Order: sequence, then structure tokens, then C-alpha cells
Amino acid sequence: MHNLDIKTDLKKTIKSFLSAAKDKKADSQDLLKTVYKKLDKAAKRNVLHKRTAARRKARFAKLLTGVK
Repeated sequence: MHNLDIKTDLKKTIKSFLSAAKDKKADSQDLLKTVYKKLDKAAKRNVLHKRTAARRKARFAKLLTGVK
């Protein structure tokens, strides 16, 4: 159950970040930091592969810079 909790929390955080980025809210930068933290933790605990986490981080950063 522990891995499922980590995945669920990660998905919720990503969803809130994507909605904030879509609406161009100011707190999207803070949410990006939270997404990074949760992706790194998931990779560390082998819930996600480390390269998958890196790829997602790059895509989210690209998304945020495209919004600005």
C-alpha cells in the first residue's frame, strides 16, 4: 500500500500543478518545486524509474517556461 500512497499523492500534485500552469497562476512555480520533490522521492523509493522522473521533470519545466 505504501507505493500506492506515493503514486496517488504524486498524481494529485501533478494535477494541481497542471491546472495552475494552464491558468497561469503565480503559485505554479512553487507547485513545480513540490512536483520535483515528489518525483525525486518516488524515484528514490523505486516507485518510478529515475529516468522517468527526470523526463517528467524536464517536461514540466518546459511547460512552465512556455507559459510565461
